[in-house]
Amino acid sequence: MPERLPVAIRASETAEGRARLYRKADARDRAASALRSTTRTRLAPLVGVPVAQAHTPEALLPALSAHLHGDGQDQHALLFGPPPSDDAALIALADRLDALEREVRRP
Repeated sequence: MPERLPVAIRASETAEGRARLYRKADARDRAASALRSTTRTRLAPLVGVPVAQAHTPEALLPALSAHLHGDGQDQHALLFGPPPSDDAALIALADRLDALEREVRRP
């Protein structure tokens, strides 16, 4: 259960704080895992996959491919691939995940 805080904290401040902790710990693997997991959880209901199966490539990827227009990109590597090798690759991963989610949400 989340801890009740005496003040409201903006989501952006929480995200920035978590990002600084990941960077300080040189934890690109955990940061990438968190980004991918959250994206999969948000994408699953948008493409008709139960959230419980959002982290299973065999369930999510076919539904995602059917939903996207055009040939798309290598969704498996994007959503389930290895951790980025450096900070620039982590930022590129975040940008690509964001672009994928925007494309899926586009009418």
